[in-house]
Amino acid sequence: MIIKTIIYLTLLLFTKIALSDNSLYNGTIVDAHSQKGLDISSEKVSELINKSDVDFTLLSFRGGHRQLNKTFLTINKLTENKVRYLLPTKLSARVRGAPLPKVMRLLNRFKKGALKNGINYVGFGEILLQHSPHDNKYLKWNGVNYDLNDEGISKVINFIINDSKPVILHVELNDYEEDSKKILRQLMELSNKYPKNNFLLIHMGQVEFSEAELIISKTKNIHFITSLSDNETQNRIEKQKKGHSQTGFINLFEKDDSIQKKWINLMNAHPKRFVLGLDRVFAGSWFTYKQKISLWRKALAELDETTAEFIACGNAKSYFKLQIACLDNRTN
Repeated sequence: MIIKTIIYLTLLLFTKIALSDNSLYNGTIVDAHSQKGLDISSEKVSELINKSDVDFTLLSFRGGHRQLNKTFLTINKLTENKVRYLLPTKLSARVRGAPLPKVMRLLNRFKKGALKNGINYVGFGEILLQHSPHDNKYLKWNGVNYDLNDEGISKVINFIINDSKPVILHVELNDYEEDSKKILRQLMELSNKYPKNNFLLIHMGQVEFSEAELIISKTKNIHFITSLSDNETQNRIEKQKKGHSQTGFINLFEKDDSIQKKWINLMNAHPKRFVLGLDRVFAGSWFTYKQKISLWRKALAELDETTAEFIACGNAKSYFKLQIACLDNRTN
């Protein structure tokens, strides 16, 4: 009787372990867009990356432009080559109305500096097309609301396209609802104008589900980065004061942190149109990096296996031409 009990308990333990393993995606994960600002050190960012279950992080920078290459190389060393470099496009000179030639000279300087230091940058950070005003301890500014016909935006987009890199666009279709139809139309025009180039909408572009369906059906090269589209973001929005910062982010998740069924179906039907990204920016968000990766390992397990592999790693590898292996199971 004792032996039978031991055998039963052993089998039960292995069953629980198997179920636990199957509930988390164990393939390679790439965070396709996060940022280091001046409010957190290179050492702390590296520590938080190393403590999380992420395999690669595509990293851009807010500020500290004179030390960009040194900062990146420090983080890359401390994380043992887990980061890839996205050249910054969020330039304070641009926001302050600096002449466009000066802005373009800055981008060229970043590019030449990376190459001079032997850094194989894989792309560029987000281009701020629209960004609602902020008024909190991390950021205070009046926001921007350009469109795709703006001369400066067009110049930066062409600069990136000419460098054979994907273009990451920050649009806010909900926070700037009055301009959403115009921006959607311009995105379609951009897709048709550059059919061989990939465009990624960070934060899902704040698209409603029907707008995501429209973009997928009308284009082949506009994709969605999943950042800030979860319950954590929604809870923050609910707690903040009106007008405090962006409120238009969408939520891909149910209250229990499972992906909504309609989004599961859309992702499974179009697995190459979604890219995993977390967009950690300020120090506070970096401190939840480990939890956010865990959230997505659970979420990816809900998708078809092939879909999960594309979203977690394969699409980022393809669009950013990453020299990495995308494993479906890292324990094999």
